[in-house]
Amino acid sequence: MNVRTSRIIEFCFSFLVSFLVLSVISFLTLRPALKEVRVEARAEWDGFIRAVKERNELLPGLTESVKGFEPGQTKLAERLLEARSISLRTSDPAGIVAAVDDIERSLVQIENLSRTRPGLDQYPPFANYWRKVVRQTHRISSLRSTYNSNVKFYNRLLAPFPQNLLTAAFGFVPLADYPSPQTVSDVDLR
Repeated sequence: MNVRTSRIIEFCFSFLVSFLVLSVISFLTLRPALKEVRVEARAEWDGFIRAVKERNELLPGLTESVKGFEPGQTKLAERLLEARSISLRTSDPAGIVAAVDDIERSLVQIENLSRTRPGLDQYPPFANYWRKVVRQTHRISSLRSTYNSNVKFYNRLLAPFPQNLLTAAFGFVPLADYPSPQTVSDVDLR
């Protein structure tokens, strides 16, 4: 081996060691922030799931009140209860979110129905359940939005080079976000 080849090998080795040290330092500096943001995102997800379960408990009463006032709306009530059933059965986050989105679409239809059917919003069983469902729906939307913000921030922290070489090796993998669909507006039901 000549001197020139030896120097090239030394340079490459020095560069590689420097790069590895820089990567490790970068990852170790970022690791506490990654842990914190991931914990916050998981807490928001857990809150989202609890809020979905609480709203799911209200949906049978809401559907019965809609059918009691407007007997011709059984298909809408069935779709709402089917989406509720799916969200209760699945543990897959994407499946839960898809069921929540289906529930949201049905709630938008119920909201439109309450605007077009005079007296529905004044029908006591409906008004009582509707207020509670709308409150939970806003809570779900808020928790979902906060979760998505935390996930996007977390995923942005994972992306930069060179720490991204080590993040997956230490269990820091990207999280899925779930954008919100059209939601129920705040309806004044006095």
